[in-house]
Amino acid sequence: MRATAFVLLLALTFATMFNIECALQKKQFDCSHYKKLPPGEQRFCYEIYQPICGSDGKTYSNDCLFCSEVKETDGKLKFVHFGRC
Repeated sequence: MRATAFVLLLALTFATMFNIECALQKKQFDCSHYKKLPPGEQRFCYEIYQPICGSDGKTYSNDCLFCSEVKETDGKLKFVHFGRC
């Protein structure tokens, strides 16, 4: 019984360590498939709500709107995390 409890506790410890390690890794979002539009043109984005928090403190409704703003700012806007700011 003690051996089983020890193994379960050890497994839980390792699982927690690896989850924390993954959470600490800096995630990036790839906007390379979005092209910069000529002045005066607008991008039409879908209306699926999957929020992204940008480095400007604004929440963008989805990746299309976020990447459009990244292209407009010439890459100055950075990805912070998925979800609301």
